[in-house]
Amino acid sequence: MKNKILAICGYSNSGKTTLLKKIITHLSKQGFKVAILKHAHHDMDIDLPGKDSYELRKAGASQTIIACDNRYAMVCETPNQTADLKTLINKFTDVDLILVEGFKDEPLPKIICHRNTLQKSLFIDEFTIAIASDELLDLSIPQFNINQPLPIIEFIKNYLYQA
Repeated sequence: MKNKILAICGYSNSGKTTLLKKIITHLSKQGFKVAILKHAHHDMDIDLPGKDSYELRKAGASQTIIACDNRYAMVCETPNQTADLKTLINKFTDVDLILVEGFKDEPLPKIICHRNTLQKSLFIDEFTIAIASDELLDLSIPQFNINQPLPIIEFIKNYLYQA
């Protein structure tokens, strides 16, 4: 089966990660193999200074895999070329669904998270398929209560698997 991809976007503190945790939990319990691709707005490290893998990467390794019995992580240095979304998505194997957190400017179907307490304008584009919010907005696209994930999950399944 070809991977299905959907983004969950919104400003910082809009509830993206909280909503994604609930979505992933429910979909996983339903037998879906879910992958997540999270955008970070700054440099990040998944290893700590002083650890062997960190020191070997800093010594000049362009790719590092850190592995144990239950998981592995791969770190690729891309100092002269930003990793594009397609390249990152193609790294996933054996999953049914890829949920993307962030990457709001990419041409992906997306659900926008919005909280009225942030007092920021709503980001919406032609790829926005729904809004998850804590207030009812005057819009013609589907809207969901951000604090009630089950209808959002059903919408996602219908959108991705009934189309």
